[in-house]
Amino acid sequence: MPSLVAWLDASSEDQRRMREIVNLFSERDSRDELGFGQVRDALSDSLFPGTSTLLTRARYMLLIPWCFTAAQSTGRSADDISAAVAANERNLILALRKGGDERGLLGRVAGANLKTLPSSVYWAALRKYGILSSPAMDRQDAIAFDAASSVSDAEIDNDRIGAWSPTLPLAPRGFPSESAGNFDLSRSEANWLRDRMAEGSEGTLLGHLVEYRPEAASAAPWDDPTSLEATGAPQQVLQHAKLFSFAAHGAALLYNLMLAEQYESAGYNQIVAPVDRYSDRLREWQQERDLLADELSSWDRTDFWTNIDAGSGSVAPRSRMFVNDWLDASLVLDTHDLSGGRDMIRSRERQHKGAQSRLTNQKLLQSWQGASGAGRLAFRWPQVNQILTDLHDGLERTDA
Repeated sequence: MPSLVAWLDASSEDQRRMREIVNLFSERDSRDELGFGQVRDALSDSLFPGTSTLLTRARYMLLIPWCFTAAQSTGRSADDISAAVAANERNLILALRKGGDERGLLGRVAGANLKTLPSSVYWAALRKYGILSSPAMDRQDAIAFDAASSVSDAEIDNDRIGAWSPTLPLAPRGFPSESAGNFDLSRSEANWLRDRMAEGSEGTLLGHLVEYRPEAASAAPWDDPTSLEATGAPQQVLQHAKLFSFAAHGAALLYNLMLAEQYESAGYNQIVAPVDRYSDRLREWQQERDLLADELSSWDRTDFWTNIDAGSGSVAPRSRMFVNDWLDASLVLDTHDLSGGRDMIRSRERQHKGAQSRLTNQKLLQSWQGASGAGRLAFRWPQVNQILTDLHDGLERTDA
C-alpha cells in the first residue's frame, strides 16, 4: 500500500507541474527558451513554498476542502463521493460568479465544463500548509476517508479529522450552491489560513509576508519594501533570486535580439522594428548591470547553488554548466561586442530545444510573435502577492 500511495502522490505532483509548465508556455514573456526553468522553480519553491503560477485566490484553500466535506453524506462508495466532490467544484464556479468578483475565478470562461478542477490546482498548497492532515495525501486518499465514514454527524466529524485539519472551519450551510459567497475571507477564516500558511512556510520569505503585508503594487519581491525587511535565510534567498533574475534577463534579451536580427534579415515584417527595440533594451540592461556591479561581483554563488540543490528537484548538469558560464559572461557582456554571448546563446538554444530552435527553424522564426521568454523572472510573485493581499484584507476586516 505505501508504494501505491507514493506512486499516486508522485503522479498528482507531476500533473500539477505539467499544468504549470503549460501555463508558463502560454505566456510569451515567461517561456523557458534557454532552460533556466529548473533554477527558477527551485528558487520559487525556496521563496514561496506550496505555491505555483496556477494559484489565483486565497479563499480557494477553504472552498476546496468544503467541496469535499459537503460531499461526505452523498453516497457510500468512493465513486459516489468522487462524483459529488466534482459536482460541488463545478457548482462552486457558478456560485462564485454570483458573488460578483470574477478575478482569479477558475473556470470563468469554461464554467461547469472546466476540465482541470480547482482541487487539482491547489492540492500541493493544501498539503504543504497542513490543510490536509498528511503531506502525502492525494485526492483519492481524501475520498477514501469519506467513503469509509458513516453518515452520522459524529462519524463525519471524525472523518474530517482524518482527511483534513481538525481545525478546518465548517462550510456554510447549503454550500456550495446557496452559500459560497465570494473570494473575500472573513477575519476568522483569514486568521485560520494565516496560521496554516505560517506553519508551512516557516523560515521563508512567504512566512515573513504572511505576518507582514507586502505592497500590492510591487512588481517583484525585491521591489517590495516589506520583503526587503526580511532577515537571515529569507533575505539571502531573495538576493539570490534578484541577481539570478537580472542575469537571466540579459540572456533572454540577447536571445530575442538574435531572433529579431534573423527575422528582419529574412524579410519578415509583422513585428515592427524588433532589432531596435531589443538593442535598446539590452543597452538598458547593461546600464543596470553597471549599477549592480558591486552586488554581482560579491554574489556568493556557492551559497546560491547550495540553496538550489536543497530544493525538491536537481538541476541537469548541462543546465548548471550553462548557468555558471552565463553568470560569468554577464559580468563583462558589452553591447559593442556580443560575439561571445551570441555563441553561448546559439549553442544553448540548440542544445535545449533541438529541432524546435527558432534560430535554426525557419518556420518557427517566421511565426515569432516578437517576444520569446523576454520577461524578467519574478518567481510567482504576481500570484503570491494576490494570495497575500486576499489574506491580509481578511485579517483587517472588522467582521468575524
